[in-house]
Amino acid sequence: MRRWLSLYALSVTSIVIVAFLIPLAILIRDLSADRALSAAEREAQAVARFVATTPDDGFGALEASLTAIDRISVVVPDGTVLGAALPSNIDLDAAQTRVQAYRQPLADGEAVVVPVLRSADEVWVVVVDVPREELTENVATAWVILGGLGLSMMALALIAADRIGQAVIRPVSDLVEATHELGRGNLDVRVQPAGPHELEEVGSAFNTLTRRVVSLMNRERESAADLAHRLRTPLTALKLDIEAMSQHADVSRLQRDVDDLERVTSRIIADARRPLRTGATCDVVPVVSERATFWGHLADDQARSWEMDIEPESHVVAASSDDVEAALDAVFGNIFAHTPPGTGYRIGLRVSDALAELTVSDAGPGIASPELLRRGASGGDSTGLGVDIVRALAEDIGGRAEWTSGPSGGTTVRLELPAVRTT
Repeated sequence: MRRWLSLYALSVTSIVIVAFLIPLAILIRDLSADRALSAAEREAQAVARFVATTPDDGFGALEASLTAIDRISVVVPDGTVLGAALPSNIDLDAAQTRVQAYRQPLADGEAVVVPVLRSADEVWVVVVDVPREELTENVATAWVILGGLGLSMMALALIAADRIGQAVIRPVSDLVEATHELGRGNLDVRVQPAGPHELEEVGSAFNTLTRRVVSLMNRERESAADLAHRLRTPLTALKLDIEAMSQHADVSRLQRDVDDLERVTSRIIADARRPLRTGATCDVVPVVSERATFWGHLADDQARSWEMDIEPESHVVAASSDDVEAALDAVFGNIFAHTPPGTGYRIGLRVSDALAELTVSDAGPGIASPELLRRGASGGDSTGLGVDIVRALAEDIGGRAEWTSGPSGGTTVRLELPAVRTT
């Protein structure tokens, strides 16, 4: 591309220079010839005035003066030539018969012919020979200067085009190399936007694209981890029921836990195949009630006291029921995983026109460090993803989630879930 830009600039500049220099060269040639012929005409007119005003006895002095000049001739009426010899192929008919002044091209130059009428029947003719060397004097030098000027302009245009091409090619080359790096899996590659405005926009768009790709890949990794985290809910329930078998065996409970594990696994597969997760809605009130009841059975098995205070009003949010269930299971799962058996908890749901406030409070030891609320952090053997699942649900629908601990222990999870906006 750099070579193409240089050749393009060279061709355009050459056309402009040729279109400018050729007429200028012709003009210089014509001006040089016109200058020489004008000087010859002035000489011829001066000699003609002298011939017209000189008496008959004064032509001896005229002849002596013309002998010293090698290019001026005076033709008397009888054909005698005074001064220099006449050029070959000179035609004096128009001057002698019609008394007409003119320029006559010759083989080796041009002649200026001026008739002089001394009387009614006496016509003298002054001829000034202008050789070709005088007609083209300094023309070759001027043409060489013009040619050098044209070549210099072409060289400058080529250098300028090369610099401009380099300024264009460098950002393009960097962008191509960055694209190859991105294709090889280097997600940290970025380009420095440079060059013309359009190329700067392309570079900025590439950086935006790479950041978006990194964001989407991180989101997919987090989503895969979050989906896998959902398996902990039925596994926790199954674990608790197995631990309770020492007291009494309940095959139906175990079968229910296995069915729930199968249900969650199927949802994970469906969610993993779903390309977009927008547009889904659900009523959070029945979902909260159902999951609170589900975990309540497990709480009864562990002798945990629990309370549920849910307002029966409907509240539709911009999330699927599966996502809401996953967030609730993460909250309840953390209670069962990180508090001693027998620790009680309370669920509350308050619904207004535009906002639902869900609170889950337990009487456990509380959050030991705020660092545990970061994604992937955990104070035990868990993955530390439950907090992020809850936070992502709230933030995706325009709400928020917060965790607080009281001075004497206990953890309260508070979710604000906005209702779906209607137009």
